[in-house]
Amino acid sequence: MFSCVRRSRPPCRPGPHPLRSKRSLLLLAGCIAASILGGCTGGTQLVEMWKDPTAPSNPIRKMLVVSVVKDPLSRRIWEDGFVAELEKRGVTATPSYDRFPDGAPDTLQIEDFVRERGYDGVLCTHRQGTQTQTTYVPGYTRLEPVWVRSRWSLNYYTYWREVYEPGYVETDQIVRHRVDVWSTRGEWRLVWSGTTESVNPKSASDVNRQIAKLIVPELLAQGVIAR
Repeated sequence: MFSCVRRSRPPCRPGPHPLRSKRSLLLLAGCIAASILGGCTGGTQLVEMWKDPTAPSNPIRKMLVVSVVKDPLSRRIWEDGFVAELEKRGVTATPSYDRFPDGAPDTLQIEDFVRERGYDGVLCTHRQGTQTQTTYVPGYTRLEPVWVRSRWSLNYYTYWREVYEPGYVETDQIVRHRVDVWSTRGEWRLVWSGTTESVNPKSASDVNRQIAKLIVPELLAQGVIAR
């Protein structure tokens, strides 16, 4: 007669295995892919930029800021945002709503005000429109660990199963703005122009803050404004 004797031993934890290590890397790669494909975060980029190569190397020190928008609150937010960033760099800047509170000034009004106050530059910004962009994000397969305990040996084992994440369609709102900088010394001339794209902006003030912090340092780097 045979007797079955169960030997008591501590549960065995699976040690490192080359195949498991490889699968772990695949799992990590899948997680990273999921986070990357999980959607486009909002942000603002300078997508187009031009500087007059023939403009004299005489940086602007006193700037009038004009935002061409109909909404008076948005206009004040935009002009104040650029004024704040310019003044951080030592440029004397004035929002146009100080002199023209009822609406953005026209060209003749700007010329007269610039001549009266002695501005040597004008920064003008306006919105170019909104575009809806649809992108298909393809599906991918990731590896998922499954822990199983053997009822015979009481040991734990790990096996990996494939989980398919289906693709989906993502829609983004892209808002474009244009910023022009004019030199008013002698004959007026456009010395710098840039176009920005903001993806899924949260608010007008958020977009303005991002654009001002993006554009003004670029103007400084290009020598358009004085240090």
